[in-house]
Amino acid sequence: METKLQVSKNVTMNKPDEKRQGMKVRTVVTGHDAKGRAVFVRDEQVDGTPMPGLGELAFLWNADEPATYPNAGNNPAAPGIFPPVGGIRYIIGTYLPGVIAPEPTPEMHLEDGDEPGGANDGFHTTDTTDFGVLLSGNMALELDDGAEVLLSPGDVLIENGTRHRWRVVGDVPATLASFIIGARRR
Repeated sequence: METKLQVSKNVTMNKPDEKRQGMKVRTVVTGHDAKGRAVFVRDEQVDGTPMPGLGELAFLWNADEPATYPNAGNNPAAPGIFPPVGGIRYIIGTYLPGVIAPEPTPEMHLEDGDEPGGANDGFHTTDTTDFGVLLSGNMALELDDGAEVLLSPGDVLIENGTRHRWRVVGDVPATLASFIIGARRR
């Protein structure tokens, strides 16, 4: 069977002059057949999932432990946004303008005032290393001492388990691709 692949596609469908209709991310996955040869196992559109306080996330690959090869290329589909030590998440998110204040989860560490509606709404810490590439829009990352950096499309951020919060700058959504690795906090 021959699979024809296109070299590129828009991954977010969010244009500043259009209303959001929902994120769709084309995802092409390789794996191994029964003889151990490389094959394309999936070429599909992954729909975004609305997330209160965030925007919309497309969960592209969720594993709670390291991969072993050869494998069939099936997404382990582990639950949750934040992985345990050694686990990974690959997510593309489209975030709405303003402060991004996710609903707290058990994996998020909050300090006094970090809770929804608190003075530091949106601040949190996770036991993860997050590698992000801003695809569109502008985002600011604020640290707990008030230091802030503005990210523009193409900028890369490596967030090392620090207390932080995000804010979309401007009046259009921002899209961020994130690869998250579970880490151990001492």
